Amino acid sequence: MRLLASTDIALRVLMLLGRQDPGVKLNVERMSGQLGGLSRNHLHKIVQDLAGLGVLQTVRGAGGGVVLAKPLREVRLGSLVRKLEADQPLVDCFRADGGCCSLRPECRLRAMLRSAREAFYEALDAHTLADCVAGRWFEPSGAAAGRGSKGARRRAGAVPA
Repeated sequence: MRLLASTDIALRVLMLLGRQDPGVKLNVERMSGQLGGLSRNHLHKIVQDLAGLGVLQTVRGAGGGVVLAKPLREVRLGSLVRKLEADQPLVDCFRADGGCCSLRPECRLRAMLRSAREAFYEALDAHTLADCVAGRWFEPSGAAAGRGSKGARRRAGAVPA
């Protein structure tokens, strides 16, 4: 199964925010830099989508930015990915109009793929966003910002998949 690029970015945004100290807000510009120079417009749309799902809170004005709206341990990966991928058909015959499958209704592959997709989501439901940020795989952005080392800046921005 392949996730949309926007879903991948959304998960990275949440992991990045999850590694910040409580109350630290990041703006889209800073997140863009930390996530490898993503398009600010694209990132802004993803942030708005996550805010619409109730996972992020956006704060406008001076000192504004983006913060998590709920604890990471309360966000199940399967549920989140289902919502982010909601209108994306796995294969052509999963489209609302049935696509161009000439094997319907006898095709049994469709049911097998649907079952595999649900198993994928169920496996993700066993994990939360807190599981994604556990351990030391990069520093919060504030820790790296004050350092002059190129390696520290690289590690601070590296968000593995």
